[in-house]
Amino acid sequence: MNRQRLSRNQKWLVHGSRLCVLALTGLGLFLVTPGVSVAQQKIPATTTSDAPAAKSDWAGSHSLLDSRTRFRVGGFLELDLVYDSDAIGAPCQFITATIPTSGGGGTGSQGNACINTSRLTVETRTPTTTGQFKTFISGDLFGDALSTSPSPRLRQAYGEFQGSVLGGDLLLGQAWGTYVDLEAWPDILDFEGPGSAIAVRQDMIRWSRGITDGVDLQLALEQPGEGSVQGATMLNNFPDLIGTMKWSLAAGYLRVGGILRDIRIRDNTGRVDDSVGWGVSGSGNLKFNESSNFVFEVSYGEGVGAYYNDGPPNGVFDPVTLSYKNLPLLGYYLGLEHNWSKTLNSTLLYSAIKVDNLGLEPDNAFSKSDYSSVNLIWRPVHRLMFGIEYLHGKRQDKNGAKGSDNRILLSSRVSF
Repeated sequence: MNRQRLSRNQKWLVHGSRLCVLALTGLGLFLVTPGVSVAQQKIPATTTSDAPAAKSDWAGSHSLLDSRTRFRVGGFLELDLVYDSDAIGAPCQFITATIPTSGGGGTGSQGNACINTSRLTVETRTPTTTGQFKTFISGDLFGDALSTSPSPRLRQAYGEFQGSVLGGDLLLGQAWGTYVDLEAWPDILDFEGPGSAIAVRQDMIRWSRGITDGVDLQLALEQPGEGSVQGATMLNNFPDLIGTMKWSLAAGYLRVGGILRDIRIRDNTGRVDDSVGWGVSGSGNLKFNESSNFVFEVSYGEGVGAYYNDGPPNGVFDPVTLSYKNLPLLGYYLGLEHNWSKTLNSTLLYSAIKVDNLGLEPDNAFSKSDYSSVNLIWRPVHRLMFGIEYLHGKRQDKNGAKGSDNRILLSSRVSF
């Protein structure tokens, strides 16, 4: 998920993580302002010097230098064995946008082994007089999404003041985008996931709060998602404004989201043009019965291609009218998850994304893709997982040229 271009230097990742933990922990100890908050229902109000330590029953956690802060190191090691029947540009992730179309060439069938999904996380928790302060840092080995060679990459690095700002939580740093709904993410083995999924991590400031019983609100300003513009260079002017609302139900939940963007571009003559990008989404996770549930996401927008796994261009620059135009797109996925037993489960998934191409785009411009999968996952004991997954993907260009691929994925994971 989310092919960010981040640091590939392992030494930087290790030392940078340590510095971030210390810096963010320091913020939690010294910068949280007092006040009445929801979090005080769980952490008694005290003076700063008398604030209790983080709960010692936090599984796997340890005290940090005899302070009130506790920390935990976690993650997992994963090995994926992959076989593709046809050509695809991404050997370790099933990125349908990289499937060659008619006449596009390719290597044909291929097999690969990947450990790039393996992950390391560091988390801290510090009680304060106004609520808990949390820091979280994670990294994996997907610095190059189109290679089997492991390359360190920073995934998330943020601090969160829980219950400290207007009765809500305030998150600062790099995390999963507010427009992303992780609770509706299907239980699949493929690291990339459906091409139509909204999946991006970026820098942000986000405020979250439950506004009534069972209703949660999130508002955020985020670094504009990386993306391209056909025929021009994309510039960043203002942060993206994002809001979501979630309704908890007896059978699960429903969620709606919206995004508003200022898109600014510069052509090869230096001329600047801008436009307003926008998007709306609906998602959820609903239980059918004790062993089955349904996950889904549907979204539509203009100028928001950067937020999607298959990442089509945000828009196109017209060299005739010297103006920029957003590209409209529709994406959705539907998944059925079923537990065969306490240790065995499966997911059946279908996804599609469609771009409303403009006449001035080249013939080989991305038009649409389909992604489908079915798997069987076995978790015999805690921290151990084995699985097999079949995936089928198709890509079509503006001129109708098509390409497809079938993949068999064998996956094993040990968590710690």
